[in-house]
Amino acid sequence: MWKKAGSRADGPGNQTLEAMRAQVSEGALASSVTFTRGLRLHADPALELAGQYRSPPGQLLELDVRAGPDPGDWVALHLALRLDDLSAAGVVGFATRMAAPETLMVRACVRSGTDAGFTDCFFDKHLLVHAHETSHVDALHVGKRADLPMRAPWRDVILFMPTRAFQLSLIDMRVFVV
Repeated sequence: MWKKAGSRADGPGNQTLEAMRAQVSEGALASSVTFTRGLRLHADPALELAGQYRSPPGQLLELDVRAGPDPGDWVALHLALRLDDLSAAGVVGFATRMAAPETLMVRACVRSGTDAGFTDCFFDKHLLVHAHETSHVDALHVGKRADLPMRAPWRDVILFMPTRAFQLSLIDMRVFVV
């Protein structure tokens, strides 16, 4: 069951984000980096992703990404939802605030584990990130999307970012399940 007495289905994802907001950290980027339990970056190894990240006070994450000369297919920030059953939910969504020195496009999806691997259910809106702080909200109507299974052993909200050098500030993010 997705909702237990005294808890919210979106609680674990938001707890992960709260833990990230509470820590001040920095480090090197690579093709796989775990920022905190439940929040990680994965990139196509062909990109030879490098760079730096910071988690400054009052923000989630600042990324300064460098990519190697070879093209790659993905750079993805994964937030684990720990949400196996959506049968009692109406919508799954997120709200975020971002900024970037140059305009970037980010795509978001809910990835659900399956017996064959996983399936991605993309949100309808693309996120356009600009130099000034931009807010984004999007939601998926549960039960109306064939690519969003009701039950899954695991789920992530994923932000797919550019596969080239970029800078991005993920100022805040929240997930919701209602």
